[in-house]
Amino acid sequence: MNITRDRPIRDFAKSSLLELVARKLEETCPELVPTEARSLDTIRQAHIPPTLKSDILGLLWCNAGPEAVLSIGQGIQSINYDPMWQSATRSRSPETLLDKWRRFEVFAHSQHRLKIDQSRTNFTSFNRYTVDGGTPKAPDNLMICGLVIALLEHIGCEGLRCHMPLGANDACDQAFCIRIDNQFFVPDDPNRLQTHRWTITWQGFTPRTENTAPKTVPIPLPASLDSATTNLITSIARLLMVDIARQWKVTELARETGHSSRSLQRKLGDAGLSFSLLVRQVRIAEACRLLKDSLVPVTTVGFCAGFSDSAHFSRDFRASTGMTPSDYRAINRPT
Repeated sequence: MNITRDRPIRDFAKSSLLELVARKLEETCPELVPTEARSLDTIRQAHIPPTLKSDILGLLWCNAGPEAVLSIGQGIQSINYDPMWQSATRSRSPETLLDKWRRFEVFAHSQHRLKIDQSRTNFTSFNRYTVDGGTPKAPDNLMICGLVIALLEHIGCEGLRCHMPLGANDACDQAFCIRIDNQFFVPDDPNRLQTHRWTITWQGFTPRTENTAPKTVPIPLPASLDSATTNLITSIARLLMVDIARQWKVTELARETGHSSRSLQRKLGDAGLSFSLLVRQVRIAEACRLLKDSLVPVTTVGFCAGFSDSAHFSRDFRASTGMTPSDYRAINRPT
């Protein structure tokens, strides 16, 4: 079954997570993998049984233990085709990564969300909750915690440690270290963990993503523009493409190119561009590529191309191309 035009990003996210969970169960207890999980094509299958992920998580928790659930996220490196995870692993700072996580939850209208507090350097606290006031289940909390850890370590956080509170209420201040020296640990009684809350610290950060763009983005420029400005704008477009899902600021681009913000904006003006227009052109180019070359949902395309929400994506795409993202895909759908 092919992905339908209106398939929500939340369904695609569930499928992507399901594949990680199923792979971990296959690795630890292959005889327990349900038949429907073995035959699942997470890219092309539009819908998955609503309880399948939670069922497999429960099997993993009961048969391999909470440490196995925490380590599910370590498989993120093996899912290279998924643009959602590619977007996350291209982040060149923890702040950028966690900002994407917040934006993703809005894009996907997630029922389960993370409250993220980055008020201190190299320290972040997390509180998982449901928008309807319910309580997320412990296996799901540990999976998400382990996924955040895996992503932070993948992009370059060094000496990472993660602590979870022990006890029956939020007032307790005793914490258990569940991640240290690239290993996971749980107490003898894992039910003592307050799995919906945790803190992550790291000693240092070295970006692991190369600061090179995978492709050139054509930007229409006046023929009369001098070569120096042309080369600058071309290099800026390539820099944006290194991580187009990032919410770029003009000050960041200016710093990366060795200009002041005012100088950079002046040079863009010489080319008939503004910072926001250039970013939008690059985002539309990436959205067109994903719509033509992949089968991921339209809303996932909008997220990976860096738009703030699906309405913003649809509006800007139609203004730039004269058609909706779905119509563009229908015309250019891969065979």
